[in-house]
Amino acid sequence: MIQLRCFCLLFVLSISSLQAQITIDTERDKENNVNFYANNPNEIPYSVILNFSQLQNMTTPAGGNTTAVANPGRTKVATLKPTLAGQGTSYRYTFSFAKGNVYAKSKVSPSYLVPVSEGTVVKAVLNNPLAATVGDESAKGSYVGVSFMFDQPVQVVAPRKGIIADMKMDAHVAGSNLSFVAEENFIEIYHEDGTFTKLTVLKAGSEKVKLGQLVFPGDILAESGGENYSQGPHIRMINIKTVKENDRLIYQPFPVRFVSDKGDVEIKQYVTFSVVHPEEVKMLEMSKKELKTYQEGK
Repeated sequence: MIQLRCFCLLFVLSISSLQAQITIDTERDKENNVNFYANNPNEIPYSVILNFSQLQNMTTPAGGNTTAVANPGRTKVATLKPTLAGQGTSYRYTFSFAKGNVYAKSKVSPSYLVPVSEGTVVKAVLNNPLAATVGDESAKGSYVGVSFMFDQPVQVVAPRKGIIADMKMDAHVAGSNLSFVAEENFIEIYHEDGTFTKLTVLKAGSEKVKLGQLVFPGDILAESGGENYSQGPHIRMINIKTVKENDRLIYQPFPVRFVSDKGDVEIKQYVTFSVVHPEEVKMLEMSKKELKTYQEGK
């Protein structure tokens, strides 16, 4: 689990001067309430926790801890109200944030395509935690996603409907017989249930999508890499969700089930199968409008 950055602030400070992905500003209204607004410059929602360590003559419905979702743009995330009219007020707070909507839920039980070209024969295996690779026995058993290996480079596709939330595609990996490098190309997709899919070991400059773009299962994202790795051409995939734990936000990896020619499978051990992209999975999360457009385009 990854603990997220936390910013400690006094109410008298100018938050806009801090370099952060999410910033907070405040406004007083005519009732002397203090409204807190999150400014989110990204294409996807973020979760925000405000911790009020001091409240003088002020209250908030959530008490000293408020969790809210900051949608793209500017969103009101909390309100402090004076307890007694005409009295002085002050407050101190910290805030932390994480990508994704901690409250989001899936409308359907999601299915995941294996994120490579249909018909590809893949060898799938659980990834080994980096700490375990360098000898830390305590790291063994930690879930860090799946690797899909194949005989030759393939197109990488979206496993689920979502928005392109982040990417890095300019790393040129040098060397041979590699197992891991510090900087790898990746594309990250945000799903409507608040979860993410991150795909790594991609060919530099091969991206076919842009940040903020809506993609559907089977849409081409990029080309695979890994030819100079010890395991040959492959990609890695991990799914994470943002959860609240002990008044902090963390990213938590979790396993998913993949569609295959052998039925739905959860990768628990080394397995070989052929990739299929069923139409019902492609259409599963489409809205009525998206479904109509898709069917008319066939």
